[in-house]
Amino acid sequence: MTLIEMLIVLAIIGVAAGAVSLGIGAATRAPSAEAEAHRLATRLQAAADDAMLGDRLIAFTVRDDGYGFATLSNGAWVPRTDDALAFHTLPGGMLVKLSVNPPVVLGVDGSGEPLSATIIAGDERWIVRYDGLTATAAPAPAA
Repeated sequence: MTLIEMLIVLAIIGVAAGAVSLGIGAATRAPSAEAEAHRLATRLQAAADDAMLGDRLIAFTVRDDGYGFATLSNGAWVPRTDDALAFHTLPGGMLVKLSVNPPVVLGVDGSGEPLSATIIAGDERWIVRYDGLTATAAPAPAA
């Protein structure tokens, strides 16, 4: 074998290894109920903090395809459009089930209505619990 043949083989192996590592990375970035539950908990916490710091009522709203937040303005709920609290569309096949009927008002004094939201993606289930002050995500107990 010549040196050129060895370099060609090494280049082919390098390209194949790069393709495999990129493929593995894409598989781990697939949407999961866990990632969506943590995202929801973070957004609920941000909305609760915004309600307390901004001294305004914020409501958590849910639709079949996702969830978002709204602010009370002139007696009507106005959907939020800022990046942190704008409507979030769930990845295909995922659902959110609430323990209470929406909209859920997050109080300005930390007196928001407690809720639990279950994120369902196939057999994977995560629960986001909001106690009126803090939001946490955890795997749902087996049924």
